[in-house]
Amino acid sequence: MNGLRSTLRGAGLGQPTQLGDAGLISQDRQPNCLPASPHDRAMNDTRRYVPGLLLGVATLLGACASRPVGDVGRTPQPTQRAGIDSSRLELAPIDYTRFCLRHAGECELGVPDALIALTPDVEAEIERINQGVNARIRPSKQIGDWRIDPASGNCNDYVVTKRHELMASGLPASALLIAVVKTPAGEGHLVLLVRTNRGDLVLDNLTADIRRRADTRYAWLKRQSARDATYWERM
Repeated sequence: MNGLRSTLRGAGLGQPTQLGDAGLISQDRQPNCLPASPHDRAMNDTRRYVPGLLLGVATLLGACASRPVGDVGRTPQPTQRAGIDSSRLELAPIDYTRFCLRHAGECELGVPDALIALTPDVEAEIERINQGVNARIRPSKQIGDWRIDPASGNCNDYVVTKRHELMASGLPASALLIAVVKTPAGEGHLVLLVRTNRGDLVLDNLTADIRRRADTRYAWLKRQSARDATYWERM
């Protein structure tokens, strides 16, 4: 906790400001819809993520700081969506698409493009979850499907577990973005970006410290879109 606060103060960010309800600054409301049947929800999830699965076959980024990241593919002639810069659209990692087919609720964004008001209570919760997941999951380089809270796992499992627990604590999904980076050694890696009113924080299984994005030595390749769950964006 002291390390996170020291990092933020060292950046000249001062004390956190209490903004909004439930840690939100941006709260664009989505229209209410009638509840769908289980069959309709299953069909909608399949229609939503199967195109990404087919496109993502060319992008195999399942490794965690264990092999080099190849060229990142771009979606050919992507469809323009409101608030999304089509020139920055990227293919989602194939394993992310498979994860969403199994855990559709984990890949919903809810309120789009949200920021978290970094109050002392929110700081403490982010710190608690980051430390707990890093301590609880034993590191492994075994590559497989992304899993929530396994006994052992790689960077993918750490990231989706932290995101799952932060969302369960009430933080907005669109402020918790999975990002693909390249380490100084040239290896592919996944981290979790927490978007706040005081800058992006990086939750990483390779260090116990929560750092500002500018303080990492990573090359930032792409991340989830904060406006549409079916897209990723070049960074």
